[in-house]
Amino acid sequence: MPKPLKLALCAAVLLLLGISAQGTAATWRAERTVDPPALTSGSLGLLAGGEARYQFTKLAGSELVPGSFTQASLAISNAGTVDLSYQLAGAVNSAASPNAADQSLANALRVAIYSGMSPAACDAYQPLTGELLYTGPLDAAARFEKARVLSAEPTPASEDLCVRVSVPAGAVQSAAGGKVALTLSFVGQQR
Repeated sequence: MPKPLKLALCAAVLLLLGISAQGTAATWRAERTVDPPALTSGSLGLLAGGEARYQFTKLAGSELVPGSFTQASLAISNAGTVDLSYQLAGAVNSAASPNAADQSLANALRVAIYSGMSPAACDAYQPLTGELLYTGPLDAAARFEKARVLSAEPTPASEDLCVRVSVPAGAVQSAAGGKVALTLSFVGQQR
C-alpha cells in the first residue's frame, strides 16, 4: 500500500474516532422534603463500686505467703442512659516507687476475676464459682475473653465480680516483703 494512501486512511480513522468520541452530558436533579425522625442523645457511664474512680480497699491482703490469696467482690454498673459493653483494660501494679521486692511480688501475683458469684460468698473467701473472665499475671494487656454487656433499660444493669489475688506456692523468695498497689482498669463503649 502506498505511503500517501496509508496516511489518508489513518487520518480518516482518527477523524472518525474523534467524531464518535463526542458524547452528550445531562444533569438530573430532583428534590423532595422529608420529615426526619426525632434524634435523641444519651449518656454513657461505667461505675466500679458505685464510683468513677473507686478505691478498692476491700481487696487487701497483708502478710500473704506463697499459696495464699485475698479476694473481694466488686460491683460494675451502667450509670448511663444507653446500653454499654465493658472490658477489662489492664491489671497493673501502680505503686509509686517499687523496689526489687515489690517488683518480684508483682511478677509473681496471679489475678482471677469471676462473674456470677454472690458478693457475700466472695467476701467470705468461699471457693470461686461462676464464669471465669480473666486469670493470669498482672499485665497492662489483661483483657476478658469477650466484652460484658450492661443494659440501661428498663433500669441500669450491674454485675458483681469476684476478684482474687493469689501468691503461687512456688513464688520466689525475692518477693518476700514486697508491696503491690493493684489497679484494675475497665473501659466501656456504647453498644
